[in-house]
Amino acid sequence: MGPLMLDVAGYELDAEDREIIQHPTVGGIIFFARNYHDREQLRALTKDIRNTAKRPLLIAVDQEGGRVQRFREEFTLLPPAKAFAQSNEGKSLAYDGGWLMAAELLAMDIDLSLAPVLDLGFDCKAIGDRAFSDDPQQVIKYASEFIKGMKLAGMAATGKHFPGHGGVIADSHHETPVDPRDTIKQHDMVVFQSLIEAKLLDAMMPAHVIFDHYDDSPASGSSYWLKQVLREDMGFKGVVFSDDLNMKGADVLGNYSERAIAAQQAGCDMVMLCNNREGAIEALDGLPQTQVPLLESLCKKPTGEYRDLINTSKWQETEKRISRLRNEWLEKQA
Repeated sequence: MGPLMLDVAGYELDAEDREIIQHPTVGGIIFFARNYHDREQLRALTKDIRNTAKRPLLIAVDQEGGRVQRFREEFTLLPPAKAFAQSNEGKSLAYDGGWLMAAELLAMDIDLSLAPVLDLGFDCKAIGDRAFSDDPQQVIKYASEFIKGMKLAGMAATGKHFPGHGGVIADSHHETPVDPRDTIKQHDMVVFQSLIEAKLLDAMMPAHVIFDHYDDSPASGSSYWLKQVLREDMGFKGVVFSDDLNMKGADVLGNYSERAIAAQQAGCDMVMLCNNREGAIEALDGLPQTQVPLLESLCKKPTGEYRDLINTSKWQETEKRISRLRNEWLEKQA
């Protein structure tokens, strides 16, 4: 599988999409809300992508819940991570939420939801209620259950945003945040370390944040963070994704080709460039045509179709529990 993940234009593949998908450097496709009209259309799109690729290809989406849920109509509307931690039944609900989110996507032939968020605190504009808590032990508690639910369904877990995005206010979608703290290893990183030691994380996504006490590059383009700290010091053996290199937080890494190469050389197994077709083509042309066998560990196993899933008592009972939690959460926010 190739080292570049990118996006497609709409509900169906166009000629340029097909040409790009067939390029050997492309190893993954990530969906956005613009790629979803209904389940029937989405199932046809995933089938077309796999038939066009004619090789293993990761298909991913951000389906965390709350404000970051790309597929909404005809899917269970999920609460944000914060809602689980604030519920009296938070642990069991987090487990159920992880299973439900993963099971619904796997039944649509989608390999990954890039989740969960392991950042601490709610003040960062990019994170907010996507975080479970501002307490490392609470994040570990609820994220662990969410991941166990994902794994029960058959989906790999991706922790983000290493080593921790929650200590800055700025949104890395719009600028490159700088976190001056010298305590991140003793605080934010405790969550990542714990889940690595528990063998719960299959993949990791670093932050487009500069931690200038340690290094001058954002973590997403830093061999210090990815090779020394994550791989050597923490012993992480899974896949490392870059976050979207079209985000403003990655501007300091250069043009799009330079960003992709910098992220790869820093230690990212798969680099992501979305919502910028010209930039994606530039990255495609700049990256060496290498293959990353490790990526195949994230591919889904065969599952039943969505119509079969929603006829099971497990889905029906879990959907009721999670929908009730979401409704309670919305009432509290009103």
